[in-house]
Amino acid sequence: MPVRSAFVSAGRWTIALCSCLFFVIAHVRAEPAFVTMQGDSNNPAWWVGAEFHPFTTEVRGIPVSQIRKNWCKATEFRKDLLPREWLVDTKGVDQMLAAGMSFAIEGHFDGSASKQVALVGAYEDCAGKKGSFILILDQPADGKAKIRFVNAVQTDHQFGALQKGKDNTIVAWSCMECDGSSVLKWDRKKRKFDWLPEPEEQ
Repeated sequence: MPVRSAFVSAGRWTIALCSCLFFVIAHVRAEPAFVTMQGDSNNPAWWVGAEFHPFTTEVRGIPVSQIRKNWCKATEFRKDLLPREWLVDTKGVDQMLAAGMSFAIEGHFDGSASKQVALVGAYEDCAGKKGSFILILDQPADGKAKIRFVNAVQTDHQFGALQKGKDNTIVAWSCMECDGSSVLKWDRKKRKFDWLPEPEEQ
């Protein structure tokens, strides 16, 4: 092939490749953010106005339809999916860490030798309705994670966080600075995870 023809041919391939990359980049940029803010983005209580947009079809390798049959998307909360300035203050303090909260915690919550992980996230069902979920999974050393507990609530405010409580309990929060929390504990008699009754007000 003449040198000029080869050069022209290579140039056409380069243009075609660049065009493809442009459309791929444009498509990626067009994807909606996992979280958007309704209202003042500088509000310290950002979780009040945060709206989450699930985009994954698996959670820890489990298809979302196996978690709930009518789900089409569910995404586990992770710090790397949120703006850093929401989680770390101007002094560099991680606000969730300082509050003893996390999006996922590990432990032997059922009192057995098996380790479990409890995590929170946002889901979207196949009708487009959104909500938050708490999931507890067995984590075998080898093999697929097993669902032990699912709690899902349809809500416009999907934020959630977890803490390790006393006696292998799991404390679930719907905010970072409030008094509203619920406690989840393994019930030996029922052999399942269940919510503890709310303490009576004095």
